[in-house]
Amino acid sequence: MRIRPAFLASLVKILLRVRRIETITPEGKFWLDPASYLGLRLLEHGVYEPDMLAVVKHFVSPGSAFVDVGANEGYFTVVGARQAGLTGRIVAVEPQARVRAVLLRNFELNGCTQISLAPYAVSDRPGQATMHLTPGVNNSASSLVQPTRYPLQRQIVECLTLEEILNQHTVATCDLLKVDIEGWEYEAVLGSPELFRQGRVKTVALELHPPLLRRRGLDAGRITGFLAECGYRQWPHSPNLVLVHAGSN
Repeated sequence: MRIRPAFLASLVKILLRVRRIETITPEGKFWLDPASYLGLRLLEHGVYEPDMLAVVKHFVSPGSAFVDVGANEGYFTVVGARQAGLTGRIVAVEPQARVRAVLLRNFELNGCTQISLAPYAVSDRPGQATMHLTPGVNNSASSLVQPTRYPLQRQIVECLTLEEILNQHTVATCDLLKVDIEGWEYEAVLGSPELFRQGRVKTVALELHPPLLRRRGLDAGRITGFLAECGYRQWPHSPNLVLVHAGSN
């Protein structure tokens, strides 16, 4: 993780023949890359992003619907599935083909048979887009926006709107929507306005990426302003941007 640029770190990892390992953590069993950002955090500390972990544990309970947009290797998806139990409705939205086997194995390791995988990028319209794949030491930074100055591998991905994904998976009301998609949150939220106007999403845990948005000439304030107009207010118990709809219990 200390080697820069990151593609050199990935090359070193290949030369050292680093392989994934199964590791038991307080939140479940995971098939981890020990040289990745996620793997190192879980191996060293047992948890990953504790503030977001607390949000998922607070808002997902037995029978909840949880949609994890930008699921990556499924850490928070598994946490949500364990919270919701087998009566919950869980959707992992992740377009990267290279992590699909990891996702499925992590679900299997934890007995999470209720999780549906939606292999799409979220945008403001259906179609195709190019995803820029960051090196495996931090594959969670992959984005529809070119995130680095040096060239990256690419993957053509299928895009759907958030509303289409929820409808496809028969999620009438979403108890928690987590969105972490590296600069495409503008299209995700503003491309499905009726979801939020109608209060179909009770709580949004939203990772904003203002520098990536500014590079595209977009304003993160448009997103938060729109959600405020729809009746969402900041949940005061987290440093993350967690917005709760006024009509939620």
